[in-house]
Amino acid sequence: MCQSVMNIRNIDLNLLHVFVTVYDCKSITLAAKQLHLSQPAVSNAITRLNSTLNMTLFVKNSRFIAPTRQADALYVDVKCCLQKIAFTLSQQSHFDPATSERTFRIATSNYGEIALFTKLVSHLERYAPRIKIIREFFEIDNFSQYLQNGQLDLGLFFDRPVEKGIHKEFLFSDSLVLITGPQQPPLPDNLTTNDIIKFDFISFKNECNNFDFLFSVFNNHPDYHAPRFTVATMWSVFFIVSTTTLVAVSPLLYAKTLEKHLPIKVHTLTDVSPMKLNLYWRDIETQDPGHKWLRELIKNTFINNS
Repeated sequence: MCQSVMNIRNIDLNLLHVFVTVYDCKSITLAAKQLHLSQPAVSNAITRLNSTLNMTLFVKNSRFIAPTRQADALYVDVKCCLQKIAFTLSQQSHFDPATSERTFRIATSNYGEIALFTKLVSHLERYAPRIKIIREFFEIDNFSQYLQNGQLDLGLFFDRPVEKGIHKEFLFSDSLVLITGPQQPPLPDNLTTNDIIKFDFISFKNECNNFDFLFSVFNNHPDYHAPRFTVATMWSVFFIVSTTTLVAVSPLLYAKTLEKHLPIKVHTLTDVSPMKLNLYWRDIETQDPGHKWLRELIKNTFINNS
């Protein structure tokens, strides 16, 4: 026990910060740029930490470096501890978006990126020029664990179950619509699921977002059948619909954005409930001034767009 206390006292917190940054970047060069240090200084810090912990934390792997199993075991706990320290200190200080150099990591789908980032980035360029926003790609079913361990600051997704310690706040509702192309015979503007159940559909599903718009429309319909084609992006769906007789289900926001550029028609589905887009974060960060500022900015972005 005493030896463990001595080891902790011998560790420079700055070395742990370097460790987390190198782990995130998987590169001494990229970590040095992010930390505003020289490459030799970063390498020396890792060497010192290896010596202090009596471990090998990284090994060279082609152009990048790879964390060892020992580094993997340390990373989440060390990052969480550093974040808790930063959070405690931030409670005692004023957050100024005009001068802050803080980085926020947000997990969202392509839908969330279009709905939020197109408006958010222009605001940040003007009023918070040093703030960094990184969109992270995590499987939607596992995003809660990344919030819990501090790898994410925010999640922006359609309605998901909430785990203990995670806060959820409603942002925005969007309708699901049918899109058709010029090769499809004319259809009424307003349709029901019974009207379209026999059509040939194309859908999309990628590795980061398993939310299936088509299935969400027909999940309780006895005549539902899987789509003929499934692709990885909604953009492909729209281009294919515009040149074939295939049809697709899409959020209205997507459809309104792309009907300006493609020969598609948008049809209202009168018996389909709207989808709810929510913002998710750790309860512990509710009072963090910077975190609170970003959440309010995101909420205002959606209020202004609705």
